[in-house]
Amino acid sequence: MASYQALFAIGESFEAFIHRGLPDEIAAVERVQQLLNASDAFDTTTLQRLHAVTGRYHLLVAAEMWCPDCQLNVAAMHRMQTLQPRIDLSIITKGRAEDELLDRLELERILIPVVAVLDEHFELIGRFIERPQAVIDGGETIKPAYRAGRYLQSTLTDLLAIIEAHEKRERI
Repeated sequence: MASYQALFAIGESFEAFIHRGLPDEIAAVERVQQLLNASDAFDTTTLQRLHAVTGRYHLLVAAEMWCPDCQLNVAAMHRMQTLQPRIDLSIITKGRAEDELLDRLELERILIPVVAVLDEHFELIGRFIERPQAVIDGGETIKPAYRAGRYLQSTLTDLLAIIEAHEKRERI
């Protein structure tokens, strides 16, 4: 079994990930990126939380370009890393995640995107699975808004909660 660090090293960048997509999949990600680049994409509190991150973190993401959840959430994670350079990401395939992450993340199956949130030493501190918690809690009624990109901030806040909890534990 490969270490998280080894998996991170063989993963690909967001740009390489996008280029593996079909034209309509690439266009979908580009639409999400336009939403993420808007001045009102994130509220002030979320941006302050993001800029307050003091440690170094790695997001090991299992994703596929054909997946609408990946198009939304991986694009949001990429924006997160551009706004906070102390966070980076690397993308592996769903198949590799099934081989390498299923047991370690204590999952019955891989729902993508799945993210192993790692600290500076590539130790697991948390995970993100498929959709933000607000979307999971909201159920089918909010699915159209989610698919339209109205919950991109929730992806960041879920990941920030994992990072902040780790930073709090490290200060104690």
